[in-house]
Amino acid sequence: MLSLSIALCTRNRIDDLTRCINSIAIGGAPEGCETELWVIDDGELPKHVLERYERQLGRAGITYRYHRKEQPGLWLSRVKTVELAQGDIILFLDDDVELPNNYLTELMSTYEAYPQAAGIGGIAEGMSNSFMGTIRCLLSFQQSWSKGRLSLSRQSGSMYNWHKAKRTFKTEFFHGCNMSFRREAIRGLEPVPWLQSYSVGEDLLLSRIAMKSGPLYINPALTLLHHESPSSRDNMEQVTYMRVMNHIHLLRDERSGPIGYAALYWTTLYQILREKPRKNHAAIQGYKRALKAIFSSQEEPLGGGRLSERHSKKMAG
Repeated sequence: MLSLSIALCTRNRIDDLTRCINSIAIGGAPEGCETELWVIDDGELPKHVLERYERQLGRAGITYRYHRKEQPGLWLSRVKTVELAQGDIILFLDDDVELPNNYLTELMSTYEAYPQAAGIGGIAEGMSNSFMGTIRCLLSFQQSWSKGRLSLSRQSGSMYNWHKAKRTFKTEFFHGCNMSFRREAIRGLEPVPWLQSYSVGEDLLLSRIAMKSGPLYINPALTLLHHESPSSRDNMEQVTYMRVMNHIHLLRDERSGPIGYAALYWTTLYQILREKPRKNHAAIQGYKRALKAIFSSQEEPLGGGRLSERHSKKMAG
């Protein structure tokens, strides 16, 4: 049977992390599956808390591991996980999720059912859109007509239709709070200059890298509860700026033509119009800054496509 590494990338959210680990321990390790859990820490978790986790997970048949990073950032936590993890499958969970009891067993059964899969993801409970919300997202290029595809501007809004799925389906992206990969599909990850701090879009890049090794699937049975605690300590202007800028990098990584950039421009205009009634000036400023950069000739080439090519060659080698 395949072995499993669970990775919880965290920073100073003890209550969230404890709730998450409690849910994992209650479900326990899948029968016959060697399972380890890594806490990749960008903060300061007290020693007595770590010792409690170790005892709790040990009783559930899960080996507890801990690593405190020197350089913070979510993408760097993904990189470090891939360096350290020993499992055939690496499951990335946000520290503010709760798993149903059968989640891990269902995950490993899905890999057995889809041996060609490079990765398998799941759904966050309650993530859905109204009919009019879906129309707005389609018209603003935030989602695709296909639930498994990114939009023209490389947005992942299509995940808001995942709850309608009745069976496992192919996808080209995962939701970062609930995604897993074969370790071999993402080995050799490297730091990426534009993925700093909150690392907006890191799940999209990780999915893109894994797809070079095989297809990705979403199993709707892998539904968990995502409490969505504050995900970034950066100021709102910087967060909205990164949301757009990192999608520019994603477009450059795949050498998108002008249609992709035009779509991102339109999506960003829509975001500004949506924020105006709320008078969210910081968010609007961030979007405006990014709007100028989309077609700016002053932006230096970012080399995203070259990064993916290097990773592809490393995998082949």
